[in-house]
Amino acid sequence: MPDGLAEAFVRVAHRIVWCTLVTVDRRGRPRSRVVHPIWERTPDGLRGRLFTRPTPLKLAHLAASPYVSCSYWDPRHEVAIAECRAEFADDEESRKDLWDLFASTPEPLGFDPKILGGEDHLDPKITVLRLTPWRLSAAGEAWRAA
Repeated sequence: MPDGLAEAFVRVAHRIVWCTLVTVDRRGRPRSRVVHPIWERTPDGLRGRLFTRPTPLKLAHLAASPYVSCSYWDPRHEVAIAECRAEFADDEESRKDLWDLFASTPEPLGFDPKILGGEDHLDPKITVLRLTPWRLSAAGEAWRAA
């Protein structure tokens, strides 16, 4: 993944903050929802993570197809899109790490995770969804993994 493109994507995503995340149901129909990921560079590449409610519908969609689309748009028509493999990372360490990351990141990207309804990262009503992009686009550039 080209560094410049990843940086452009993260710049747009973190400025806009909220994105539309689309899953696909068992019949191939798209389902959209608005989510609040945070993106990080790791030794393995770019990674997005967010807290989400593990609803039966979302669990079924990701079990049928683990691929999602994340789309950011603003009124100035700045766009960033990540096509990703999504997987739940529900271990205590992943939960605590993301809880602390959101709590320590300045707003509007960061927030107090208690607004999700739980007192701490162990709340069973939320889980961590990890996003690993296989295709990125931002500012007219695109990259796709082989």
